[in-house]
Amino acid sequence: MNKVMMLMIAAMLLSFSCSRKAEEPELEPLTSSEISGERLWARITEESDYTGYRQWTGHDGLKPGQSPHGVWHKVFVNRDLYQAVPLAPPVAPYGSIIVKENYDSKKKLDKLTVMAKIKGYSPETNDWFWAAIGPEGEILAEGSPAGCLSCHVGMEANDYIIIKNIDEP
Repeated sequence: MNKVMMLMIAAMLLSFSCSRKAEEPELEPLTSSEISGERLWARITEESDYTGYRQWTGHDGLKPGQSPHGVWHKVFVNRDLYQAVPLAPPVAPYGSIIVKENYDSKKKLDKLTVMAKIKGYSPETNDWFWAAIGPEGEILAEGSPAGCLSCHVGMEANDYIIIKNIDEP
């Protein structure tokens, strides 16, 4: 094999390895004493890149959404939740994070809405912490906002998760 061909193959392999997303790091779950919108933003952008999380089978890519999540959305789930599903009983493990990118009608990112399962945070809502975060990290709402609870409480039997039945693969 000539040198030019070997260099081309080497360049292609290097390009492929550099373009692959990094493996999601294994991180300790956030705790109730440290959780905040800012802390959650750091977890999903600095400690791990949520865009490298998986999307649930059957709900991948940009999908039509509804208020308050925007006209379009993408949903990402971290490894803790993705690998645990299906769950019986349907209770997400601590450390689970769901990130929903909310887009406007022009498919421009408007905000993120995030759910994080935090042991001891809020037993009355199965320990879920919710946050609405602007594209640059500005915290718009956090904790157990009434707007989040008004919809998610209807899915209490599915551990407050609306987008997918977690007792199904």
